[in-house]
Amino acid sequence: MHVSFLIVAGLVVSGLIAGFFDSIVGGSGVITLPALLWAGLPPYAALGTNKLAGTFASSTSTFTYMRSGRIHWSLIFGMIPFTLAGAWLGATTVLHVNQRYLQLTIFFAIVAIAILTLLRRSLGQVNAFAGVTAGVRISSIIAAFALGFYDGFIGPGTGSFLLFLFLSAYRFDFVLAAGNGRILNFASNIAALLYFALHGEVALLEGLPMGVAMMIGARVGSKMAVKRGVPFIRPLFVVVSLILAIKMGITVFH
Repeated sequence: MHVSFLIVAGLVVSGLIAGFFDSIVGGSGVITLPALLWAGLPPYAALGTNKLAGTFASSTSTFTYMRSGRIHWSLIFGMIPFTLAGAWLGATTVLHVNQRYLQLTIFFAIVAIAILTLLRRSLGQVNAFAGVTAGVRISSIIAAFALGFYDGFIGPGTGSFLLFLFLSAYRFDFVLAAGNGRILNFASNIAALLYFALHGEVALLEGLPMGVAMMIGARVGSKMAVKRGVPFIRPLFVVVSLILAIKMGITVFH
């Protein structure tokens, strides 16, 4: 199928912007999914192609955070298998559930996250993680499966939810939370992408240019996050959370 230069250019520009934000605070789906639908892809193919592009971005940012030593492997290793399983299950059920009810729930959750981050000024300022206890292991497994399922099912906001999980539940600082969130997002993207690809719902002509652009944006964003740290990530997280809430609110209530 022929894809016009205008469409490719639009996907590249949206990919650059989305990759930058995705590598730091998530939320790329708010940009990439509408762009793919604008390019003429049907909804299911847009979801699958979005996973292709997102995998490019999350792999790049994951590598950058790994090189900087910002991954807590003893916690993450136990979460990855459940993230994979959740994402696969989410992708298999995406067409069988009324998304409006899920979107309504996500809207209120994102609003709450933005408000809590604004009110709790100490959130994510320092790393106060107490270690991997039995309770932490159990809660991390449940959270990994649930967020993996959501990412496979619909996607937008997953990175922000992962970031907030590591901030609030495990008391990481913003940089550590961003790094650990990226590697789980990478895992869920791979699982969902595999499912969509097996069912022929990935458009390479649209997905590859956007994916390469997202890699570039993710490289710039993750390096900037590591270099500038908490003062840079915190306000960006609040802004992206509010944008997500507005976008989700328009989708749900329009």
